[in-house]
Amino acid sequence: MATRLCKLYAELMETQLWRPNVGIAELGKDNLYRLGSEGLEPITMVMIEFRRGRPAETRLALDRAIVDICVELLGVPRRTVMIEFTSHPGEEILRDGNWAGNWTPAQTVAG
Repeated sequence: MATRLCKLYAELMETQLWRPNVGIAELGKDNLYRLGSEGLEPITMVMIEFRRGRPAETRLALDRAIVDICVELLGVPRRTVMIEFTSHPGEEILRDGNWAGNWTPAQTVAG
């Protein structure tokens, strides 16, 4: 799942394949809920931290593709997959001792 998510992120967010990081934290049964119309229901929460610069349409495409993967691989109902995006300037993300810098379209072909 992690490899698939990294490749998806790199492709849709137009960045180098080595940039995405995926962490999967399992809180265990009965530990993550939302209050639905019929009471508490378990959810799958996906949090995405990214460098500024991508249009909303790109993030929406990523959101939908991640939901598809969660439904397929985890067997969870589509309506219970929650995705939250947090945008950061490049000066809030450190890579190899340097600021990652803001995203630019040039990273798409830089590999």
